[in-house]
Amino acid sequence: MRTLLQAPPGFGKTRILARLAVRTGAKTVFFVRSHGEALQAHRYISELGGRASLAFGRATLCKYGARTLGDCISLRERGICKVKYKYINKIFYNFEEIYKEKICPYEYFQSISRQGNITILPMSYLESQEYLAGVADLIRESELVIIDEFHNVLLNDLTAERDLPSSAYCDYGLKRCLLMPFLRELIGDRDLFATTASIPEKFSEIFVNFFSLEYINKDNIFYENLIIDIFPIKIRYNNRNKNQIINIIYKIVSKIFNDYKKLIIFIPNKSLLSYYKAKFKHLPVSEVPLGDVPQVILTYYNSPLSEGLNIDVDSAVLIGFPFPNITDKWLKIKINFIEKLGYNGFKYVYLFAAVSSAIQAMGRAMRELDRRVKYIAAIDDRFWHYRNYMPDWFKRTAVLRDAPSL
Repeated sequence: MRTLLQAPPGFGKTRILARLAVRTGAKTVFFVRSHGEALQAHRYISELGGRASLAFGRATLCKYGARTLGDCISLRERGICKVKYKYINKIFYNFEEIYKEKICPYEYFQSISRQGNITILPMSYLESQEYLAGVADLIRESELVIIDEFHNVLLNDLTAERDLPSSAYCDYGLKRCLLMPFLRELIGDRDLFATTASIPEKFSEIFVNFFSLEYINKDNIFYENLIIDIFPIKIRYNNRNKNQIINIIYKIVSKIFNDYKKLIIFIPNKSLLSYYKAKFKHLPVSEVPLGDVPQVILTYYNSPLSEGLNIDVDSAVLIGFPFPNITDKWLKIKINFIEKLGYNGFKYVYLFAAVSSAIQAMGRAMRELDRRVKYIAAIDDRFWHYRNYMPDWFKRTAVLRDAPSL
């Protein structure tokens, strides 16, 4: 079994993976993007009668940032950390419940790690030579490898802390490598089941060929409650801060807020947050979700809020088509590596990154489409220009709209 499932945001892919892990009964490694997604997968597996361990590091799980056992002891001796050592025989589904019981989440997941045959790990373990070496035996001992958000195996790279593992796929100066060749070698002939919302059919070839996958596409869906408007404004690096552009964007955002009340805005990068926050000061702007109140969540493409998390909003506004930084030296090197493998470098390095980021951003507003109307505004002419590279649900729904006049 070697399968790649492409399905829209909100399709229930994580639940499908959890069900597969439990029903096969195989020794499984289950890679997810974030600890929030890990807890979600852990809960689903428990609900289905399975047992899973969560192999996240101490620093990730500790609310005080402890990295070593010595840090833990010091925090407890100083009274900062209130947790106590105790026998744990209870299932928890979120960190706050663990903290309320005065239990260390790291120790909790370590204590249950041998109670099941499913191990949930962060994808960051695949992106570091040091971490990858640490989990290599775990992967080799497994029968089934599950990877959620599979688009990241091309978008992200392997950082080499020691000697570079290959001259064919690595840059010696930057100490970075293509991840896919090393992951393929490590997985070998084991069963692989991967899911994503961000590998539309036009980008599937490299994944299918590289990992010998069957590609199952569930994007051919028309959502009655989904509205997508494309505003073909030319937003580029040299004009995205100009008053005329900002004023048009503000007018669009203000109308959306009046109509939908709870929205999330994605801007090109983190460095623009304070600038846009000042420009939108007449709106209830926040950088974090505020609950069930009118709000404008302001974030950026590829932020922690952009992928995998369930956020209660009724609209997503995408400002700019999220091409990666064209001045990034590594991306130019990566294009050469991809082309040596026989694939179009621009398509799989620049365009795929932009399409994937856009899909993930739109996905934040695509939950509960069976119960309420959701609205997406894509503000950039390139959303229309590259629409045929987007998923079917986007192409079927997107409508070109005139930008408002000033």
